Amino acid sequence: MNMKFKKFALVLAIVLMASTFTPAFASPFADVPADHWAYDAIVQLAAAGLIEGYPDGTYGGSRMMTRYEAAMVFARALQRLEGQIAAMDLLPELDKVKAELMAEIEAAKAAAAAAAEKQPVETTIVERVIVQEELDEEAAALVRANQVAVEALEGDMAYLEARMLGLIDGIRYDLEQLKNQPEVEVPSMDEIEELIAKRIEEAIVEAAAAAKETTIIERVVATTPELSKEDVEFIAEALIRTQVQRLELLINENRAMIAALSDWVDEIDGDVATLKEDVAGLKTTVAELEKVQFSGSLSLTGEKEIDKPEFVFTQTGKLNLNVKASEATNVKAFVDWKLAPQTEDAFAELNKYGVEVTSTTPLKRLLVGYVDKGNLSPFGYVLASNHYKFGGVAKVEIIDDLTLELFAGADDKTAADGAVALSYKFIPELGLKLKGAAHKPYSGMFEKYAAGIGLFGTVAGIEYTGDFAMDFSQQDKNYIGVGTVKATFGDLSLDAKVAYQEKNYTVMSELLDKGNYRLGVEGGLGTKFGPLSLNARAYYEGLTHAVNDDDPSAVAEGPTGFFAFKADASAKFDLFVPVTLSGEVMGAQENKVNPETKLRALAKLAVAQENELGLRYGVSAAYEHNAWAESKPNWKNAAHYGDKDNATFTANVGYGIDLSSAKFDVDYKAAFVLPIIKDGQTDRDYTLTHNIDLAYAFTKDVKLTLGGTVKQTIPKDANTGTLTNEFGYKAGLSVSF
Repeated sequence: MNMKFKKFALVLAIVLMASTFTPAFASPFADVPADHWAYDAIVQLAAAGLIEGYPDGTYGGSRMMTRYEAAMVFARALQRLEGQIAAMDLLPELDKVKAELMAEIEAAKAAAAAAAEKQPVETTIVERVIVQEELDEEAAALVRANQVAVEALEGDMAYLEARMLGLIDGIRYDLEQLKNQPEVEVPSMDEIEELIAKRIEEAIVEAAAAAKETTIIERVVATTPELSKEDVEFIAEALIRTQVQRLELLINENRAMIAALSDWVDEIDGDVATLKEDVAGLKTTVAELEKVQFSGSLSLTGEKEIDKPEFVFTQTGKLNLNVKASEATNVKAFVDWKLAPQTEDAFAELNKYGVEVTSTTPLKRLLVGYVDKGNLSPFGYVLASNHYKFGGVAKVEIIDDLTLELFAGADDKTAADGAVALSYKFIPELGLKLKGAAHKPYSGMFEKYAAGIGLFGTVAGIEYTGDFAMDFSQQDKNYIGVGTVKATFGDLSLDAKVAYQEKNYTVMSELLDKGNYRLGVEGGLGTKFGPLSLNARAYYEGLTHAVNDDDPSAVAEGPTGFFAFKADASAKFDLFVPVTLSGEVMGAQENKVNPETKLRALAKLAVAQENELGLRYGVSAAYEHNAWAESKPNWKNAAHYGDKDNATFTANVGYGIDLSSAKFDVDYKAAFVLPIIKDGQTDRDYTLTHNIDLAYAFTKDVKLTLGGTVKQTIPKDANTGTLTNEFGYKAGLSVSF
């Protein structure tokens, strides 16, 4: 037997075995164990460069393959095919080898034909060479064994082909999903083909290099000393050519699929373009709609209060229209009204109405319509703090930190007021403001002038203001001075105010609580210590006006001033249920020569709880010393302090349940007032009040409410008194939008 062909057969067997066992490397991915059913396939694809892991070294086999990952695998596979065919010089080399072998093959044709008649099988070029040289039985058996390995490799190729077809189906699915997306940017078919061609070229070049890998060839040469390196390379190149021929067929098949995919992508491109146009149109429509926003609320109520004999029906409403006129300007129109059909003198009451324009242009704000006193703070101390039924306010930023504010308005048909304020902030610590106002009757010139000057700023976290104003409608004793400070340091807040007002200053007569004093001082603080909150305020008013202008030291006989204070504290604890402890104490001196200080105190313990089932409940107990004698008390006025002590106990229970999109709530509350009789006081009756409320919310914006109240007066002595009941009712429907 020709020794060259014996070597050829032996090398072929070794190379085929080497190529068969090459994938059995250590796993390149941390999450793919060697006993996993897909281990060999994953390692083989990774070694060929068709797949790669994530940056953390894992393969992520349980993750859904994205369109991008599929495109990468598809591109690398095609690259391995076309690149090798287009760029390698392998075919000419194999043709040369083939030519050299033809002579020997022709010489052995007769023997080969005889062998074919005995066993007519299709053989590869390498097998034909081996048969024609009459291999011995050992070499022939080895070749047949490795033919099984070749068939296994063919099975792997069939798996790869099926895998690639599956990836193409995945791409088709991903493209189909694009139709359901409002915006998508699809790459052109030229870009897809260019990427695929590039990846194919790189992958096949790598595969060819791997087949001729020096380490494999050196291993074969080392284990087979009788073979030269050239012999091994010859066998490797023969195997590569066989693989290339197979891949050529796969490329041709995939070209047709790519062409079909291209047509489909073109069709989707058209659909996406149409979809983009529709989305753009929709965005334009939404943007236009967002420029106009309409909101408001309506409420219908009927109520009979305890101690009042009649029913009162009212209808209140608010409407707001917001228009974004431009990126710099917003317009708001609003109206707020109240209807009382059973009230003859005020059937309809227009509370608020107007149009407000806000802008980032120099004219920052313009309000025309009803002007409440909250808009008049820039004109403080020169303009009365009143509500104006009709007027206008404007704010103009002349330059940075230089602001001009204007006002004109009327509260009735007989007169109008006007005011102007100019402020400039030099630095954060110092600003200056100038302001003036005038009053004009319906007929005649302006009169009742007032003017003022002030400072403002922030120093070391403390905000301060200082104002001085004069009322020029009077000749003398016509001025006022006011200073304020305010600061917050962590949980501690502080504020203070000092006002000095002469008796002929009449612009803001309500500045001081009592009209017979010139000086008022008020200050307060608040702080927190964990669950404990503390607040305190104090007020002093004094310095009586002089009764003789020629002798300022001469004052009227009578009170010289008064002092008032209040303090409160509260703490919340969680003792299986939330518990709140609170208390307050306050006092005020009477405004007379020998003043007596009236005191009031309140201590309260409350427990409230709401569980996840919708049940809520609570109880409280309170003791009040010198309860208020007025329904709207002022803690600075000693005349509002009462002299009665009471102990009050309350209990409440409620339940809320969700009914589909609606919600139903029911609440019951009972309050028992136990009078504490002091020495010299007459007996007072007990009172027990029951209150029940029902609420049905169709949605969070539509709510129906029903309620009833029963106040029972229980005589302390059943023999001399009679139990009485008083009733109150209410019903209402509220809608907001």
